Parts: sequence; structure tokens; C-alpha cells
Amino acid sequence: MDYVLKGQGYDSVEDYQAMGGSLLSSWGAGDPVLFDRLISFIDEKPGQPFYAFCWTDQTHDPYVLGPGQETFDFFGEQTPARHAADLGRYLNVLRQADQLLGSLFQALRDRGLADETLVVITGDHGEAFGDPHDQRGHGYTAYQEDVNVPLILWNPRLFPSGQRLKTIGGHVDLGATIADLLNLPPPADWQGYSMFDPARPQRAYYLASIGEYLFGVREGKWKYTLEATSGREFLTDLATDPRELKNLARSQPAICRGLRSRVAAWVDFEDKFMRTNGDVIAKNPANFNQSTPH
Repeated sequence: MDYVLKGQGYDSVEDYQAMGGSLLSSWGAGDPVLFDRLISFIDEKPGQPFYAFCWTDQTHDPYVLGPGQETFDFFGEQTPARHAADLGRYLNVLRQADQLLGSLFQALRDRGLADETLVVITGDHGEAFGDPHDQRGHGYTAYQEDVNVPLILWNPRLFPSGQRLKTIGGHVDLGATIADLLNLPPPADWQGYSMFDPARPQRAYYLASIGEYLFGVREGKWKYTLEATSGREFLTDLATDPRELKNLARSQPAICRGLRSRVAAWVDFEDKFMRTNGDVIAKNPANFNQSTPH
């Protein structure tokens, strides 16, 4: 993380060692120490605004449970035929992360900071466990289990009652969304749209770069993926086929042509963006953001 975060305006960048944690795997340490450190960080300068970016580790493969961590049987008599052990650990570390977030919310309430603090929770990719497609992990395919990620915005004053929106968007929209909630104009060179902008396109682009180089776009109910290596196309109507079991590319050629042109425009935009901003990105990698053209 030093490469990405140091020199980007943070007062400090801390790893598990600085927080007093210990490694559970080669990927990282237990998540409780991260949340404990976040709360102590908030307490260091009471009354002052703060910003923290925190990355959980246990929710990443190999999903190692911490010492004494309580486990829950999510399957009962419906144990999956494949990857049950991995999926069970994954669900349990997610359950722990949910509990830790609950403790963070309570800590903010106890300090009178809940209404003044925006907590943004997201993930950088999905995770597949062989159902409904023959895929384990992420990065090789671009089904919903690969590219669908959570986006949870928590603030009791802004969102006094929980609701789930059907807005379609991607990580490129995150910065604009936060700026909108803070009533700040986003910088002119930012890409993406606020998720609360009624005029935003109901569209999101994605890619999977391990394997056959997949590029795709979700627009409304349609999801289109181009396998660049072979030229094969995949089209799904997520309204009627949310598990993506039917490829409609042959029966819907006009829709494929339109969405393929969207993907082509996106790739062309990215290429020009990288060529124009390559030096800036190399010097300031944290400023790079996936683009979403009109």
C-alpha cells in the first residue's frame, strides 16, 4: 500500500504491524485490530474532522478465521457440492466484518459523531464459488458473482431509514457520489456520475483481465460481454435470467451491436485517457480512475 497511499495527502499510513496485529496468512492480518485502531484514531483528536481509508484483509482469499472466532453453519443440510469449505469460511469472515461494522457504528453513536460522519462500504470485486458457473475466485470471468459489489452509505441523518436502490453504477461513480452528498462540486477532471443524479446513465463498464480479456457493459436489464481474444459475445437479460444461464447474443443481434459499440467507445476512451495522462498517472497512481464515457 505504500506505493498507492504514501504521498497522497494522508497524515499516516499504517499496516498490521503498526496496529499491533499479527498475520493470519500471507495476505494479511485479523480485521478486529483494524477496527480497534480506527476507533482509537478517531479518539486521538476529538472535535476535529477526520478521514480514514481502511482495507479489511480476512475477507480476501484464503478467508482465514481468527483465533477463537465464532463460526456459524450457513448450510445446514444444504451443503454446496463444490467449494463448501472455502465458501463457509468466506461467509464467516463476512459475518465478522458485518459485526465489526456494527461496533464502529455504535462507537460513532456513543461519541455523538454518527450524524456528522459518512461511512462508505464497498468491495473491489466479487467472488465465485462454482455456482451457478464453473468458476472459483475472480478475474477470469465477468458474471454477476465476479463483478457485483456492495455499496453501502451509512449516515443516520442523511439516511434515517434503510432503503435499497436499483441504480446501476460502478466504482468510477464513487467520488462524484461522495462529493454530491457533501454538497461539493467534483473537480472538472473527475469521471463518473453521482449515484443520486437522476440524469445519470443506468450503465456501468467492467472487465476481466485474467484469461481471455473480457470487456463489457451493463445497461438497464441488459448485460453484454465481449471476449476480446476470440471475438465471442455474451448477452444476458438480467431481468428474466439473473443467474446468467442463457446467452442471447444470436437472437438479439441489434442489441449486441449497440452495446458492442458502447464497449468499443469505452476502450477507445481509456486508451486516449492513458496516452494523455500516462505521465500524471505514473507519478500519482492513486489519481487513476476507471472512466465512464457517455
